[in-house]
Amino acid sequence: MVGYKKPCRFCGNLVDELSAMCPFCNRAHPLQSVCPYCMAPISPGWTVCNACAKPLVIPCPRCGAPAGPDSDVCERCRSVVRYRCPTCVAVVMPGAKKCDRCGAKLKEYWKSKGL
Repeated sequence: MVGYKKPCRFCGNLVDELSAMCPFCNRAHPLQSVCPYCMAPISPGWTVCNACAKPLVIPCPRCGAPAGPDSDVCERCRSVVRYRCPTCVAVVMPGAKKCDRCGAKLKEYWKSKGL
């Protein structure tokens, strides 16, 4: 049903059921836990995606603390561990010219991030 809203799993505010980002807490995939690379559904505790085999938990490049699939910022040192496409919210590598998932051009995105 169009317009039906469900609570965000992070902040509890109601968001559209097709939302890729919560407009209140700005977290990706507010209704279901998914792989940040291929968007396949994942279960809590998984360390590797069962669809694309990419790691769901990665070490922070700055302090080495583990960062799970739902966090883009290290909980310990607050540095960015993952960047996401502004169009489809898939993880993109720093400096990539386009998103591998949706094909969005990322030149302006990197300018806005100062990279």
